[in-house]
Formats: sequence, C-alpha cells, structure tokens
Amino acid sequence: MLRLLFALGFALAALPAQAMQFRLVQSAGQVAVLATGAIGPGDADRLAAALRRATRDRHGTKELLISSVGGVVAEAWAMADVINQVGVTTIVPAGSLCASACASVVFVAGKYRTIQKGGQLAIHSCFDDRNGQKMDDCDALISARAEQEGISGRAMMAFQEMAPGPDSAIVFDPANAACFGLTRAPGKASLGDRAPCIVQAMKAAKRRR
Repeated sequence: MLRLLFALGFALAALPAQAMQFRLVQSAGQVAVLATGAIGPGDADRLAAALRRATRDRHGTKELLISSVGGVVAEAWAMADVINQVGVTTIVPAGSLCASACASVVFVAGKYRTIQKGGQLAIHSCFDDRNGQKMDDCDALISARAEQEGISGRAMMAFQEMAPGPDSAIVFDPANAACFGLTRAPGKASLGDRAPCIVQAMKAAKRRR
C-alpha cells in the first residue's frame, strides 16, 4: 500500500471559491450528469436538480460522472445523501481525478462505482484548512460511512492515517481501486474486508507479528 502514496502536485486546501458545475451529457445511451470543480455550498441541491433530468440505465441507476479535487466536507456529505436517495452509479471519467471529499465521501456513496481507464481516486485525511491539522473525528465518520457503503472502514481509516494532511494522498488507479474494494460493478457484491488487497495486507501484518 505504501507504494500508492504520492505527494500531490497541488494543495488540496487551496480550493476555488466557486461551486461545482453540473451539466447533462450522453453516457452509453443514457442522459447522465457530469460534475466538475470544487465542492461548495449549495451543490447538493444543484446535484439533486440535475439528477432529476438524468435517465436511468439498465441497472436502475442514474449516472454521475465526477471530476473534482474535493471541497467542503459537509456539502459532500449532503451530496452523498442525495446519491443514496436517488440510486446513482458514480463514475470517475477517463483521465480525471476525484480527490479528497470527492473520493472518500461522494464517489463511495454510489450504489455502483467505476473508474474509467486513466481515471484516479486520491484519498487523504480530513484537515482544518486554517492550519492543516488532521481532524480525527471527521476521519472516523468518513470511515464509518464507507463501511455502510460496503467498503472496508478499517482500510479507509488506514488510507487517511497514511496521508495525514493537505500535502499528500493515497492515489488509486482503476486496478488498485478494484483490488481494495473501492469500486463495485453491477451484480457484484461489496467486498469490504474481503477485498484482495486488504486480505493480502492483513496476512502480511500477521506474518510480521
């Protein structure tokens, strides 16, 4: 897992003030929502309005393609509530990055979750943007919510512990995300602690004891 730790080439705390942009796009014959930019106040309501105009795919979900460096965690949480209520497949488009609250809150809320070729997730701890200090209570809430979504809460907490602040993140490509159970295809069960890379890490930890 340590090989996935990369310093990001930008400060995740220095986010633009404007809200996300939502627009309707065609995706595999469906009308989907493309969300880009930093997460800001009011974005949950704008997401809900956009999803009302999207169509459902053959799996019964609406598709949200998202590219964002993160933003306001409380608003990301509200966006996740909308995603749960509507029934949404979250997608990181090819060549795009979903980082910080986008990755650990919005993306993981999807009923199904996909990262297209060249897309990436970047996960790090919550932090106070006034001083860069790690916020343990926030990390615990995010880990608990990940567990509710069928993702290993222990793994999510470990990712946050390994990247404690605004200057680094654990970056996942599609293969690594699948190995850790962060993605989920239609018809497939959530893996939780049974995800292959988590099982390997736990076996390695036992051997070291």
